[in-house]
Amino acid sequence: MLFLVLAAGWGRDAQAEIVITDAAGREVHLARPAQRIVTNESLLLLSLALLDDEPVARIAGWAAPRRIDGGIYAAFRKRFPKIDTIPKVGGVVPGNVSAEPILSVEPDLFVVSIWQPGWETVTHQLEASGVPVLFLDGPRTTDLPPAEAAAFSLALLGDAIGARARADAFSAFVKDKYALIGARLAGVTDRPDVLIDVQAGTLCCYTPGKNNRISQAIEFAGGHNIGAEVAAGYDGQLNIEYVLGIDPKFYIGTGSPHLAALGGLVVGGGIEAEAARHSLADVTSRNLLGELTAVRQGRAFAISHQLTISALSVLALECFAKWTHSERFADLDPARSLDEINRRFLAVPLEGTFWIELNP
Repeated sequence: MLFLVLAAGWGRDAQAEIVITDAAGREVHLARPAQRIVTNESLLLLSLALLDDEPVARIAGWAAPRRIDGGIYAAFRKRFPKIDTIPKVGGVVPGNVSAEPILSVEPDLFVVSIWQPGWETVTHQLEASGVPVLFLDGPRTTDLPPAEAAAFSLALLGDAIGARARADAFSAFVKDKYALIGARLAGVTDRPDVLIDVQAGTLCCYTPGKNNRISQAIEFAGGHNIGAEVAAGYDGQLNIEYVLGIDPKFYIGTGSPHLAALGGLVVGGGIEAEAARHSLADVTSRNLLGELTAVRQGRAFAISHQLTISALSVLALECFAKWTHSERFADLDPARSLDEINRRFLAVPLEGTFWIELNP
């Protein structure tokens, strides 16, 4: 994954070139640890906050900062006011990205969250201009177990910024959590049906597909996402008749603070527990969701969408395991895990309600 090549002679000024094989299988060459990163995914902020005490200073530009949970963003702004001055450049998907705006902020690395067809042109243009491009997720992670895939991506970023030791420390923490859950579920054949209602709100029901990391986490935690059978790709939409016909044992909605303006599920940074629970009750009372046995019997839960798609997804995994197999994980405490992450790893501690159950 990482090689160091001695460059610039043998004297005191010699530097070790960093050579990384990224998730797309490409060799990425850096003259030195990256200091000015542009990224297509603003959620990279959380990954950097695990590896760097000054994560904001390392971001030279990003796309779609509004994708970040508003409460989390506010916490970072309080600690690092310059976050508001980070230039908005590029886009989340390759069709919205051109090289010129990225080059205008003089980056030394462009980081892309996941490889997909369409990135070839801008990658070639940036590399021709001397800016290396690093893909954190892609073909090399497709067949890796979830814990290994998460560790792989964070290790790439750690290598790129000279923080591999911190990446390895967090990855060891994550792998221990996966190992515990995997061991307790060994041989378990009862995998209850789960409805994952993504960014839950006025419409039912957007759901992660079979190839989505959220679906993979549900499966690892001992459940079965009913959307995986319908949405073969990354995501899809289920009609309520299909959902009612299956009548899944558990309902899990993902939400974010910005959904308050849309009547959606509100959970995340800066949100009080009672506000999150009230929001969950409101969402599950609409679109016939209240007819589900899971809702009527109190097996309805909410979780921050940010957690499920970020470097902190291990917290979502713990929640999924505890909710779907409570008898096996009575002692599992995601809140304790978050406290440890805040204390040991994150540059800015996360505060708020990142998950909630309908009936406490």
